[in-house]
Amino acid sequence: MFLTADKRLDGKVALVTGASSGNGRAIALRFAREGAAVVCADVREEPLPGGAENGGPTHEEIARVGGSAVFVPCDVTDGEQVRNAVETGVGRYGRLDIGVANAGINLEIRDIVDEPWEVYERVIAVNQHGVWWTCKHAASAMISQGSGGRLIAIASVAGLVGSPTGVAYGTSKGAVVQIVRTLALQLARHGITVNAICPGWVRTAMTAETQSDPARFERAVSLHPLGRLGEPEDIAGAAFFLASEDASWVTGVALPVDGGYTCV
Repeated sequence: MFLTADKRLDGKVALVTGASSGNGRAIALRFAREGAAVVCADVREEPLPGGAENGGPTHEEIARVGGSAVFVPCDVTDGEQVRNAVETGVGRYGRLDIGVANAGINLEIRDIVDEPWEVYERVIAVNQHGVWWTCKHAASAMISQGSGGRLIAIASVAGLVGSPTGVAYGTSKGAVVQIVRTLALQLARHGITVNAICPGWVRTAMTAETQSDPARFERAVSLHPLGRLGEPEDIAGAAFFLASEDASWVTGVALPVDGGYTCV
């Protein structure tokens, strides 16, 4: 049976950006398994190559096993497309309870003297501005409903500590952490909690190149005291907690889910 026995998100509606692959896919699947209807927003339906996904598009996998989901094409750098994703969810399911700003990229990594402006600009547009747009439109829908809600942004350990992941990536993820802290204060009076998850290195398409190189893979694993890379399901578990009633008094938190990476 697809749905869990207690279905702790039963009756909830969630928007997940970047839902076709990696962490976003795992979050969407977990939310659906817990009973939520899911709006899967992404620039493409099919999972990115190089990840660990099995099966077809996320929304089809959810429907196949008895859940409810819809796919909405969405480039998070375009505020109107994000607005459309939110409005599609509200129009189809009548409300929006959970918004997950997950969509993110990391392009070529270079020292700042060699980093092209176009790379920096694109990473900031997706990782930082995309979170801003998602939180803006999701919060607007939640405020209109008047029944509170949950906003969750996927940041990174690179937003908490120094990391050789490029200036653009670290800058964008640090900004996500500050967006969350600010919005937690702004939206508290509306009963909306706002939190960030800061993953370490996770086995997704984004880290496929590292995973395929034994030396780089061993180095990446060594950065995590628990001795392995994360799985998308590790991030999904944290997202479920933050979306659940167990986290009703948790807001403004940047939660490392990183196998100990930030302890070193």
